[in-house]
Amino acid sequence: MQSRISTRLFCIAIGISLPFAVQSTPAWNEVNGFDIHGNRCPLPTYNMYPCSTICARNVAECPEQVRPSCPSGQTYCVDGECRESCPSDLKSACSCTFEDPIVGDIYPCAAGQRVNVEHFLATNLTDQTAEACANDLGVSVASIEQWSNNPASLMWNTCPKPSKPLTFTEPAFIALYTFYGSLVGMLVGWTLYKRTLEKYHMSKFNKTARQQQMEKVVVDEKKESNSLNSDEKKPEIAGQSMVIKAYKRDYLGMFCFVLYVLQTLGHVAYMIMITWDYYQSYILFEGNQLVQSSTFIGMWYIFFFWFASLSIFKPRLMNFFRIKCTYAEANYVQIEKREPPTIFLQDRSDKITDTVRWLEQIGRRTFGLDVVVNTSSMRSTRSGSRYFVYQCTRYVYHPETQIFTPHEFVLGETNAEMAEQKNGLSAEEAANREELVGPNFISVYVPNIAMAVLREFSSFFYTYQFTVLWLFYYFAYWEVGVADTAVILLSAFVKVFVRLRSERRIKKMAEFTDKINILRDGTWEEMSTADLVPGDVFEVDDGKVVPCDAVVLSGNVVVDESSLTGEPLPIRKFPLRTDDHTMYDRMGASKICTIFCGTTVSQAQPTEQGGRVTALATQTGTGTDKGELVKKILFPSPVSFIFNEQIKITILILLCCGVICLGLAIWLYATGTSAWLYAMFAIAQLISPLLPAALVIGQSVSSGQLRNKNIFCVDLPRILMAGKVQLFCFDKTGTLTREGLDFFGAQPIADLDNVIEAQTNKGKLGTPSFGVHADTVDKVPRVMQIGLATCHAVTTLNGQFIGNPVDIEMFRSSNWKLEKSGDDVVDTLTPPEAADIKVPVHVLKRFEFVHARMSMSVAVLDTHTNKVHIFVKGAYEKIKDLSSSQSIPADYDKTTSDLAREGCYVLALAHREIDLEQIGGIEAFQNWTRDQMEEEIHFMGLIIFKNQLKEDTTENIAELKNGATRTIMITGDTALTGVFIARQCGMALPNSRILLGDLDKGTNRIIWQDVDEAETFPDVNVDDALLNKEHTPVELAVTGKAFQWLVENDLIRKYLLDIRVFARMTPTGKVQCVQLHMERGITAMTGDGGNDCGALRAAHVGIAMSDAEASIVSPFSTSVRSVRSCVELLLQGRAALATSITGYKYLIMYGQVMMMMKIFTFYFSVTMSQYVWIAIDVFITVFLTWAVTQSKAADRLNEERPTARLLGPQTMASCLGLCAINWMFLSGTFKFLYSQEFFRCHEFDSNAADLSKWWLLADNYEGELLALICLFMFINNAAVFSFGHKFRQPIYKNYPLIFLWALYLAIVSYWMIGEPNQFGCLFRINCGTKEVLEQFNFSVPPTYIEQFNTPQGHNVMPWDFRWKLWGICMGNVVACLIYERIFVLGPVRKWLSKKYPVKRLKITR
Repeated sequence: MQSRISTRLFCIAIGISLPFAVQSTPAWNEVNGFDIHGNRCPLPTYNMYPCSTICARNVAECPEQVRPSCPSGQTYCVDGECRESCPSDLKSACSCTFEDPIVGDIYPCAAGQRVNVEHFLATNLTDQTAEACANDLGVSVASIEQWSNNPASLMWNTCPKPSKPLTFTEPAFIALYTFYGSLVGMLVGWTLYKRTLEKYHMSKFNKTARQQQMEKVVVDEKKESNSLNSDEKKPEIAGQSMVIKAYKRDYLGMFCFVLYVLQTLGHVAYMIMITWDYYQSYILFEGNQLVQSSTFIGMWYIFFFWFASLSIFKPRLMNFFRIKCTYAEANYVQIEKREPPTIFLQDRSDKITDTVRWLEQIGRRTFGLDVVVNTSSMRSTRSGSRYFVYQCTRYVYHPETQIFTPHEFVLGETNAEMAEQKNGLSAEEAANREELVGPNFISVYVPNIAMAVLREFSSFFYTYQFTVLWLFYYFAYWEVGVADTAVILLSAFVKVFVRLRSERRIKKMAEFTDKINILRDGTWEEMSTADLVPGDVFEVDDGKVVPCDAVVLSGNVVVDESSLTGEPLPIRKFPLRTDDHTMYDRMGASKICTIFCGTTVSQAQPTEQGGRVTALATQTGTGTDKGELVKKILFPSPVSFIFNEQIKITILILLCCGVICLGLAIWLYATGTSAWLYAMFAIAQLISPLLPAALVIGQSVSSGQLRNKNIFCVDLPRILMAGKVQLFCFDKTGTLTREGLDFFGAQPIADLDNVIEAQTNKGKLGTPSFGVHADTVDKVPRVMQIGLATCHAVTTLNGQFIGNPVDIEMFRSSNWKLEKSGDDVVDTLTPPEAADIKVPVHVLKRFEFVHARMSMSVAVLDTHTNKVHIFVKGAYEKIKDLSSSQSIPADYDKTTSDLAREGCYVLALAHREIDLEQIGGIEAFQNWTRDQMEEEIHFMGLIIFKNQLKEDTTENIAELKNGATRTIMITGDTALTGVFIARQCGMALPNSRILLGDLDKGTNRIIWQDVDEAETFPDVNVDDALLNKEHTPVELAVTGKAFQWLVENDLIRKYLLDIRVFARMTPTGKVQCVQLHMERGITAMTGDGGNDCGALRAAHVGIAMSDAEASIVSPFSTSVRSVRSCVELLLQGRAALATSITGYKYLIMYGQVMMMMKIFTFYFSVTMSQYVWIAIDVFITVFLTWAVTQSKAADRLNEERPTARLLGPQTMASCLGLCAINWMFLSGTFKFLYSQEFFRCHEFDSNAADLSKWWLLADNYEGELLALICLFMFINNAAVFSFGHKFRQPIYKNYPLIFLWALYLAIVSYWMIGEPNQFGCLFRINCGTKEVLEQFNFSVPPTYIEQFNTPQGHNVMPWDFRWKLWGICMGNVVACLIYERIFVLGPVRKWLSKKYPVKRLKITR
């Protein structure tokens, strides 16, 4: 009695609480009650029942039919084997594991006796079978006693149920007590010790000091501010609030942590031990199945919560085993930063999704998971300052403010102030600065493979997956567990490989060191680039990579910025001037003096003989543009997708279904732990552990197909997002158009030579007008030819032109040549061979292009006329202001605007001729300032370039628009050029009216002008125009200033989806523009330069058309610089999304078919054979899940996008419709079965079966029928969901799927229709016990067949019924295919979508 009470208490203690009363037979019909005619069924005959072995004191006592014999010279031993002699230590085959040892020698008689038990009654199984077996042997049943360890003569070799009571002091329980005792003792003891010690530290400070020292909120990372937890700060702003907690090591804590790790491993070891014990007949639990399985269930729950907690709280775990302390004592700091808000990629929401998000937010806030937690080592500088490194940036503690901040040095505000810092730093000052900003080195941590795998498997869903798989390993389902584990591991390693490859690329880009000469204490020293600090002066050498952002102090530098900006041509950089007092703007006017980290120095040329080319370091580490780029890559904002959001809801729904299965298992099927195990299996099969793996494999396949198109992906989930792109933003130059500008000719003043002569002699000038457009340089007057050939800063390096791309194109078109020049001139140039005058010209003086002036100028000596010509080239608006008003043609503005409308890039050239004798000779001229040179100039003509469209741009833009994608241009070029390109490539609507908005500073408002009729409509009411856009199509274009004005006045959202061209946009403006579009729909961005990096990173889907390092920012990159890559990305994205939905539906339907099966198995107390389960879960599910991912993308974009909503009408209609069809066919088939004469009175009776031995419950008609019908469903579901429809190629082109589908259907049809055969018997279908098959004249397969456990002894269905059943199954297949094709994807869907349209984003394509 005490033992029973102890057992019950133990089971309750580990969480087992199940109903006591259950019904194990069908609830609403009597098994074998009546035949089809209404007559009561006779008691059946149990065919060929295997009798238990009889044991005897002496072999001679065995009945003659089962008396064993041995060959001559051998003796029959107690273990049932023949030997020459029997060792004394042999264990009798009649002994029982959990009973007392056999007294004396007991021999087993021969086995293999089978009898027919007539009038079999399951409730009287033991007595009936014993009597039948004894009668068959010709002995009295009374002469054979039940098993005992000391029988008088004969006994049945049937071990009794273990009767030895558990004392709960067995080794398994001692291990359990030790495990939990040490765990609880360690955690409680450490917690008390930790709190006591922390209180002691606290007691040394007053309340205010404690608050300041223990938890101090860090202010803005870039600015010193005291604001706490400002709600106004956005994720993209550099400044963020953080909570810093200090911790120090403790030896006891380290010991407890090691113990914690050992306990975690011990938990796994205990689970392995208890699983092993299951297969050893519960030997460690004295054969007590209830207590053993109850222990497993309790440990299973603890295992799940243990590892789930470890996964959730892993960032805080190490600091739990440390002591909180002051910053001065700290070894580590825990940084808690508010988690940036997730960007949801669909603006549409519903109440269910919103509710789940709200519940998730509450849960995260409750458990402190709404903050990102990181731990960094606390270190000390040489001066004792405390600091830590967070996100590659050093934070230094300032005692006076009691905060940690990153430091930023301001070296000077103007170019002149920067230029004066030529003397470098002292070693002491450099050391002090290094303490504040850290070394010039970005350390990127990339884990090794082992750590990367550990990091991957520490996520929560893997905990669920492996917890579920542990059920498979425990409950005699280890074969499927092994297969599923292999698939999960494969998908995990794919993710690890992709992530490591991406991180290694970033590490290679970010980490850089080299030797460099640095000016310290007035002397040049060779040091590492990591030693550079802001303010250092260093030498710039040819072929070196620039180690930091810097300004050129002396010498001329040519750099290759293609790695950062994507610009293919080298750029020339010039030194700062001490007389230039303009504000330093490294991304603006001062960019021609700035060299950027990560770029390569092509040429470094000193201006003085024997001098050095020097530069001043301005930013180092993460303060550089490259450092900011690396930070954006390493620490991106989290992005979610409606697909991922609704998976959570789906899992909750399936969990509810699992609870229903639990109730049904308890009510209909089994009791105790068996009910729990069956229910957990149902939940595991409803929420397939393969679901995440299937999605990863599908994304990997899509990534491979993209790779075949030269599109590379480093973020697999973004492929699905590409399938929902509604808005596609394009950079213009290099993306829509060719690389750079093509020379399109010049348009000089009419009669230019005479006009110049009149200007020089100050004669009377007529009204100037434009002459004929000249498409080549040789067709313009010679003076203008000289201007085109000389007014630039182009040089050569190793035979390659270096300089501004526009200058290079202009100079190349002139066909003049750069020659070696003397020391007294800047450059010497010679005309082409075909020129009439072949004498050279010399460039005497050159002033480089400056953004603030928007112009450059040169002074050229024409050796033919010995005259000096001054040429000023720049923006046509600026040259108009600089030139004499009398030299400007009356139609200047109209001509330049018309050219801009035609997509031309227009520069203007002005000219002045001077007499050296009048100004005091060449020496006096050399002292002229830039202002002196550029005064009294006269307009000469226009220089015209054109950015030509790429050959395939127009057709691919058209395909994107046909695919329901709005295309937008975001460019840094002029608005009119952008409008022209938009029209030329078909981006703008045909025959549309385009209104250009620009900011009028005088009135501080946007002026909207008609691009085509600016003079007629100089100020259009844009709202009135848009109201009429259905009748007269209207498109908008805005300049960068107009865009910012609209943003500041909160009007941008009103016009956003009507604006086709965003012009003169800065990199920051591009990011802002993309983010605004992201509010309205799924947004993609493509570009080829560094100025697109921010927008590429910000967009939902970014594709960089570049091989540059900047492309690493983007989830996608391609070396094929064509809009076709964007089309391919959307094609593959839509196919991938449709395939992911297919994989999701297939595995959800797998769970629904499983649930349907479970309900039938629970009702009839049957199951399917072990090999059928293996066939479903390994061969069918795994291989078909892979096969559905092999569908290829459609050839063209369709006007619809695939749904991403798992709970959307299309997905729900597909799944629920198939569920209904499958339910009808399965229920109807069982109804059909119950009308069959061969089945009635031969129904499966579970009273005689042990329900915990599930593999014994399949040898019946019910289990066989259920298996065959559901096998057809499992196979067909993959094909049903794989119709190509509009996003993928037709199903018949998915050759792996068609092959597997046909193969599996053929195999199952063979099992169903064929006579008993070796293959079918392996799966226990149309088979039986060999002796029974012989008795009923069936063919006997030549293979081992385990004893069937039903009275009939076989489940071979009649021949005609098999064919009828096959027809029903094929009808189910056809019905599902027709429903999906006609109703879900075909005309019915089309009719319903028109009658009940879904609310979608309204866009003008």
